[in-house]
Amino acid sequence: MRIEVVPTVEEIRAEQITNRVVIVIDVLRASSTIVTALGNGFAAVVPVETTGQANALRTTDVCLAGERHCRKIPGFDFTNSPTELAAQTAAGRQLVLTTTNGTRAIQKAERAAHVLIGCFLNATACITHALSKQLDITLYCAGTRGEFALEDGLLAGLLISLAEKRVASLQLCDLGKALQASYLHLADRLPELLPLTTTGKRLVLHRLADDLAYCAQVDRYALAPYVTQKRILPHLVS
Repeated sequence: MRIEVVPTVEEIRAEQITNRVVIVIDVLRASSTIVTALGNGFAAVVPVETTGQANALRTTDVCLAGERHCRKIPGFDFTNSPTELAAQTAAGRQLVLTTTNGTRAIQKAERAAHVLIGCFLNATACITHALSKQLDITLYCAGTRGEFALEDGLLAGLLISLAEKRVASLQLCDLGKALQASYLHLADRLPELLPLTTTGKRLVLHRLADDLAYCAQVDRYALAPYVTQKRILPHLVS
């Protein structure tokens, strides 16, 4: 089994998707928001690219969440905030989500054999479910504004470390090896490190530090969200 890492949303190639499990990673914040929404009772998350597509799906049972460059979209129910959604009682409603990078990555990966959503909040559940498919895995980092995001890379490093404990003959790309080493070096500093990343600094400026502390939690949810028919559904991992 081989694991490859794609560093930004623009860089994925067809051979990194076909007949693979793709784990979409956007730690700050789309992946964390999706995992939190499903972990707190939303029946499904529907990722869309534009605000127009989101508004077209609004009904009494559908909530809209999204951001553009860290700002809430006018008229939406929520921003792209996991702490905001953690405080909600969803009661089976659906959440339509549009974000700057994360939802684009999900759409680009849709031809994979399986598409999962990963973040620190569900790291063990996500890689456990991915490995159960017995296919090569692509860790697809969304990045930030066209550039690599350290928080996504560190999550990739954690997923690789967890996979190595379960697969004896795991093959890694060079980037994966570097990110694993980085994660192992910085693992005990995640809460203090995330506010210092490029995305983290931006969120701090927008007074969203609570989201950073929340997103730094490891394994809060035993949940591996998966994409099917353009929706993201919860899969509980025991």
